Amino acid sequence: MENTVQRKTYFYRVMHAIARMIFPSATTTYTEPPDDHPAVFVCNHAAMCGPVMMTLYFGRPHKTWAIHCALDRSLSVRYAYHDVFFGNSRHVKWFWRMLSKLVGRAVPTLLNQSGTIPVYHDHRIVKTLRDSLTALTSGEDLVIFAESPQCFSPYVNELQPGFADLGRSYFRRTGECLRFYPVYLEKNHRLISVGCPIAYDPTEQPDEQRMKVSAYLRDEIDRLGRSAPKHDPVPFLPPRWYAAYGMYEHDFQKYWEMIEQECVV
Repeated sequence: MENTVQRKTYFYRVMHAIARMIFPSATTTYTEPPDDHPAVFVCNHAAMCGPVMMTLYFGRPHKTWAIHCALDRSLSVRYAYHDVFFGNSRHVKWFWRMLSKLVGRAVPTLLNQSGTIPVYHDHRIVKTLRDSLTALTSGEDLVIFAESPQCFSPYVNELQPGFADLGRSYFRRTGECLRFYPVYLEKNHRLISVGCPIAYDPTEQPDEQRMKVSAYLRDEIDRLGRSAPKHDPVPFLPPRWYAAYGMYEHDFQKYWEMIEQECVV
């Protein structure tokens, strides 16, 4: 077992070094510099660029939310086929299934060693919230990519608002109001642009706060994107996803359920 752990650690370090060569260092700018209190940073996804940039170059200690399919070795191949390669949109599917097996075997190792918290879209979300609170109360930030497939602008999609419930749980645990920061990630100029935060208001109803917090962050991410140097925004999902998986655009939970249940790979 000890040798296996060492091999995985070496593999992660090699992949980390390769990623840093592919993605040169990014600059983080703050509209309002955060203090030492833990916070939640909600980012545009920019395909795979966003998570890689935050993992490599966001300097504050943090944990990152990642869909559980990518962390589960029994599901990671199917995750790679559908959510990395968008396999249902491809010709020569046998090739993409073979490639998915190679990539899918590596994904859990890389993500589990890069400080991730698995996100579930069913009753297991309780575990996600519990692990997130543990990270926050230990002084770590959370990095969340909350976009849904529904487009809002060229710079950001609509956000899935459930992450805002962390504010209520955090207030119950600590008596403090958790702050959520909007983040726009731009690959070409290697920018991590952090806007002004919004604090969770525990005096309002949870539904009201979900919509208020998520709408503020969506609008601010859009504003940050429009304010960035001229660039071509990288969308969360490419056109081929909508061509093959468009039936899930308004029900993303069904998409993840499909990946869990699909058994062709």
